[in-house]
Amino acid sequence: MNKRNKISRIFQKNLTIVDIADCFLRIVDRDSGSTITPLKLQKILYYAQGYYLALNDCELFKEDFQAWVHGPVNPKIYDMYKSYGYNSIDYPKTKPKKIEKNTLDFLYSIWDTFGIFDGKYLESLTHTEDPWVIARKKANCHDGESCTEIITKKSMKEFFKKKINGNS
Repeated sequence: MNKRNKISRIFQKNLTIVDIADCFLRIVDRDSGSTITPLKLQKILYYAQGYYLALNDCELFKEDFQAWVHGPVNPKIYDMYKSYGYNSIDYPKTKPKKIEKNTLDFLYSIWDTFGIFDGKYLESLTHTEDPWVIARKKANCHDGESCTEIITKKSMKEFFKKKINGNS
């Protein structure tokens, strides 16, 4: 393990999915017309976790995603922002958590890659990817059925490693 990853791992222990969500809500350039809905936030967080696992062999945050009907969802984030429905989430009013530069650069790269898409497109993308599909199959959940099966970090890590290596 290189020194950068070791430092990143030590620092990451204190970050939660709420901290990372808050960061993405601050990244959104609302002045240029960019928006982030609860659905889009869930998928951006999912992709951040997946790619972080694949690149760093450790998690960005401890919390899990479940294989809900509309793709990967973290229940805590869902509860925090469900009142927005399909509307854009406001800029946070709380003080941001300090995030190490390498991690912040990573989060900006995730936003630059996936932030250009709306939540429905990202939802449809996750429906074609193994981690969500496998979790729903494991729980025997059919199309349109409610499902709380956890999408394992192992399946995410393996899938996103293959994507990075061009094998997916």
